[in-house]
Amino acid sequence: MIRHGQASFGEDNYDRLSPIGVQQSKIVARHLSVCGKTFDAVYCGTMQRQVKTARELYEYCMGMKKTLPELFKADSFDEYDSLTVWEALIPQMIEDDPSITEDLKQVYTDKKSFQKLFEAVMKRWISGSFDRPEIPKWSDFKRRVGRGITEIMHQHGAKKQLIVFTSGGPISVTIQLALGITDQKAMEISWQIMNASITRFKYNARGIALAGFNDITHLELERNKKLLTYR
Repeated sequence: MIRHGQASFGEDNYDRLSPIGVQQSKIVARHLSVCGKTFDAVYCGTMQRQVKTARELYEYCMGMKKTLPELFKADSFDEYDSLTVWEALIPQMIEDDPSITEDLKQVYTDKKSFQKLFEAVMKRWISGSFDRPEIPKWSDFKRRVGRGITEIMHQHGAKKQLIVFTSGGPISVTIQLALGITDQKAMEISWQIMNASITRFKYNARGIALAGFNDITHLELERNKKLLTYR
């Protein structure tokens, strides 16, 4: 599972890859090809940033005259709707703690302020104590991702090499399935997953196991710290 390249944080269309995100995507594509990776199936979510990251692998392989299976888009691997959750829960949080309004003034100019507030919103969301009909549920998101993972494992069977271009949320939920960790730990893990990182799993009829987490060696070899991003 590969997290998409950096999206356009703070812009009207967040879902579009930033210039750095495009560069990261090209690097991970080259890395997979140079390492001789072959895949029996290639999946991505339906979001623009996920599809574009996957497309970079196809463009690189085309240039190298290598072939890949057809790219299959599945909404099971889409990220959760954090904007809707944010807009629904922030007013509640301001009622509980009016000082939050000061943090809100800086969220699009200061990534640390954003992360601090975002973490608080997400912890409130995954608790399930503030569910309302208009807010997507964390439990539903987990079921969607779990269903997608189960479907591709069953469809392709054992000893197949599958790749999924997705986001931090689905990756962390898959880790939760593999390790049996709590919802809060799964969310905390999602905040550590870096753009264009590689997380590996092994699976068989008994289930799924974590084999490698958040690998960014391909980015570090570029010796450019600007390529090491979380948002």
